[in-house]
Amino acid sequence: MNKEADVVRCIARLMDFYKHESCGQCTPCREGTGWMQKILRRFIIGDAKKEEIDMLWEISKQIEGHTICALGDGAAWPVQGLIRHFRPELELRMTNFNKPGMKEIC
Repeated sequence: MNKEADVVRCIARLMDFYKHESCGQCTPCREGTGWMQKILRRFIIGDAKKEEIDMLWEISKQIEGHTICALGDGAAWPVQGLIRHFRPELELRMTNFNKPGMKEIC
């Protein structure tokens, strides 16, 4: 990765991995990784609401520390880091997506 990498797309791709690798034994991981994957896919283009950032944070906190293995923590931490360090980027994408004429560009 370099400074030109789309960090939102990278974290979403990472979530694809965690969703695929989840054994499904733990409910927080089985359900949470799926929800985080869906939300992050919408975050890529900005087709989400700003309230969903906090919802994503809460989902990650429900997974973290509540699974049998470390995969749940591994899935939650990149999402938490994305929100902690790149929240303005997420909000900007959503603002730009909701501007008239921007949906066609995204």
